[in-house]
Formats: sequence, structure tokens, C-alpha cells
Amino acid sequence: MYSGFYTLASGILTRQNEIDVLGNNITNVKTPGYKTDRVETSAFEMELMVRMENGQPDVLGDGVGQVSSIIQDIHTIMDPGIIEQTNRELDIAINGDGFFNIRTADGQLAITKNGNFDLDNEGYLVLNGVGRVLGQNGEIYIGESGFTVSPNGAVTSANGNYIDTLLINKPAEGITAEKIENSAFVVQNAGDLVAAEGYTVLQGSLESSNVDINTELTKLIEAQRSFQLYSSAMQIIDQMDQNSASKIASV
Repeated sequence: MYSGFYTLASGILTRQNEIDVLGNNITNVKTPGYKTDRVETSAFEMELMVRMENGQPDVLGDGVGQVSSIIQDIHTIMDPGIIEQTNRELDIAINGDGFFNIRTADGQLAITKNGNFDLDNEGYLVLNGVGRVLGQNGEIYIGESGFTVSPNGAVTSANGNYIDTLLINKPAEGITAEKIENSAFVVQNAGDLVAAEGYTVLQGSLESSNVDINTELTKLIEAQRSFQLYSSAMQIIDQMDQNSASKIASV
């Protein structure tokens, strides 16, 4: 009976986490540059039947167990979103490969497709809640006047003076980055990034979220129904366990 509890409990926890991830995707459907997350699961009995010994996986046995699932990872789908024109000077999009570079408030390096920038109170170009936008020569200072961005990322002041060129790159092969707020990802160091190629920078435009709202709602309904089924089965087993305990006590 207890094995049934463990199986259902792992299923409930997995479905709850999946619901949370799907709900976060739906919440960010209008967030520029947001990338969809997916919960990856593995069979619970597989996790129990295999162990590591001397650096190698060792199969413990071929026993038949209760199969459920546990969360193995949360995978981010990096497909591009649609680029939409906003005509806002501070909105910038990258059409093609590559990410903007941001120096966070605590000195970390972040990358993002979210070009919904602003100016901080010192006149630096920033991504709100993350940090200052980086050019090839450091943090980009705009000041109070307007600016233009060319297709290759060169930033020029309103009076035509060159300021800097946006630093645009991408993670090296096999490098993963931790997702943080406002559609940004933190990388460990600059060496994890390589130069991007074949892109065009568009001022007055934003890359939209790549969330497909219809897909997310369908998956959310499926996850909620699965959660309800696991919960109902848990209640049934609990009732059976109580009935069994009552009968034993009456003997």
C-alpha cells in the first residue's frame, strides 16, 4: 500500500511543478524576449533501480515496480519570437542569432533577447530589474539626448557622435545559463560566450515572447486533470488503508 502512496505522491509533485511552470509561461506571454520553459521528467522506478558505483551506472535489478515520474530538469526552448515594431527609441531587437549583454547590479554577466530598455538616473542604457546594457567598450552611456542604433549595433548620439557598439554574442556549444527575471540568463563568465553572426539590430522594435498561448493552455488543462486523478487515487488508497486498519483493530 505504501508503494502506491510513494508513486502517487511523486506524480502529484511532478504535476504541481508542471502546472507552476506552465502558469509562469502564460503569465509571461507578453514579456519581450521571454523563452518558454518545459518540465522534463524521468520514470521514478528508473531512478530507484540504477545507482552509481566507481563512476559507472550499476543496474540494481529488473524488478517490477510502480512507475511514476519525477522532475529531471526544466528545459528552456530558445526558439525566436516574432519581432514587432513599437517605434519607441529605447526598444531594440536582434533579428537573427545573438543576445544583448547585461551587467547585473551584483556584477554578474547576463544575456537576453529582451530589448525593452530604459535609461537609469545616471543616463546609462539599462534593462529594468537586471542591469546596464554592455557595449564593446563597457556600459553604454546615453545621457539625456536621443540616440540611434544602426543595423550592425553601432550606437550614435543625437548630434552624430559615436558612442559604442552593442555587445552581441551567444552561449558557446554545451553552455547552459540560469534564467533570471525579465527574460535574462546569467552565465558564469565571458568565456562561456562566443560572437554571434548574421544578425541585424532593429531600433524601435521588440522580439516578442515565444510562448504559444494555445499550446500552454492545452498542456495546463492536461496537467490539471492529471493532478486531479493522482489526488483522487491518493484519497482512495488512504480510505482503503483506514478501512484495513479498522478491520485489523476489531479482530
